[in-house]
Amino acid sequence: MKLSVLRVGWHHHLRHFRGLRRVLAVHQDPKVFCLSCSDSRVDAHEIFDMMKPGGIFEVKNVGGLFSDDAKAGLVYALNHLNPEYIVVMHHSRCGGYRSVSDDVESEIKRHMFDNGGFHAKVRVEGHLNQLGLKLPTEWVERLIIEEGCRIQAESIGRFLALNYPVKYRQVASGMVKILPLLYDVVSGVMYTAPNKLEGSEDMVKDEF
Repeated sequence: MKLSVLRVGWHHHLRHFRGLRRVLAVHQDPKVFCLSCSDSRVDAHEIFDMMKPGGIFEVKNVGGLFSDDAKAGLVYALNHLNPEYIVVMHHSRCGGYRSVSDDVESEIKRHMFDNGGFHAKVRVEGHLNQLGLKLPTEWVERLIIEEGCRIQAESIGRFLALNYPVKYRQVASGMVKILPLLYDVVSGVMYTAPNKLEGSEDMVKDEF
C-alpha cells in the first residue's frame, strides 16, 4: 500500500467532518462503549454503520479482553460519557484465541492467559469431555470464542458490581445493557453469545 492512500483518506476526513470536528472538540457523547479485538477485519464503527467520529467509544486489544487497558477505557467512559450500551464484541477466526492452543510461548498467549482467554479453552474442553463429545476443530474454536465472550462480559459485570454499584443497578434494571456479541468475519452475521456452553453446532443462535 502506498503512503498516498493514507494521505487521500486523511484529506477526505478533513473535508467531510469539518463541522462535526468543531462540535466534538468541545464535547463527545457516544452512547456505546465497545470492547473489541485488534483484528483489522473487526471495525465497530463500520459494522454498526457509524462511520463518523464520535459514535462509539472503542477499546481494542488482542482477543477483545477486559484487561487493564480496557478497564481504564471503561472507567473513563463511565465517569465522563455515561454509555447506555457496553458491548463486548468477539469474532470468528480470532488469532488471539487460536494462540491459546499454540505450543510456542508468546506475548499474545500470555495476554490471553492473564485476562481470561485461556480459561475459555479450559472450560470448553472440560465441558465437551464431560459430555463425551468430539467435535470438529472449527466447532470447538467457535465454542471457545463464545465462552470467552461470556467470560469478558461477566468480568465487566463483576467490575461494575464492585466499583460502580449505581451503574450495576442500571444494568440489572435494563437501563444499561451489557451486550456479548459474536461477529462472523466471513458471513458478516452478528449474534448474541448464548447464555451457556453448548455442545453442538446445531444450537440456535439469537441473531443480533
